[in-house]
Amino acid sequence: MFPAVLVDSVTVWPDLLRLARTPALPRETRRSAVFWLGQAAGEAATRGLTELVDDAAVGLDVKESAVFALSQRPRDEGVPALIRIARTHPSPGVRKKALFWLGQSEDPRALALFEELLTKP
Repeated sequence: MFPAVLVDSVTVWPDLLRLARTPALPRETRRSAVFWLGQAAGEAATRGLTELVDDAAVGLDVKESAVFALSQRPRDEGVPALIRIARTHPSPGVRKKALFWLGQSEDPRALALFEELLTKP
């Protein structure tokens, strides 16, 4: 996968997203696709990652890899997506991963979420 992402003047993120969603591929291949998708430039990659997290057909391990990849996106893209996941995702494990990566972000929006969660009756 690494050589594919190095190719200049090629938009590779749609193919990476397709690979990440293909259950017939080995888990490690799908996780690698998610990692490189997270490194891809642009909001389209962030949308693709959030779609992976929300897709019921995608396995938990790939969803968790997508959460990590979102943590690597620029703050203005990744943090809002992680906050939404931490608040609303049906999987406690995925929410926990989102909260973990938000804690690593040192972003004031993450701190506000933690305060809200900790002071909620």
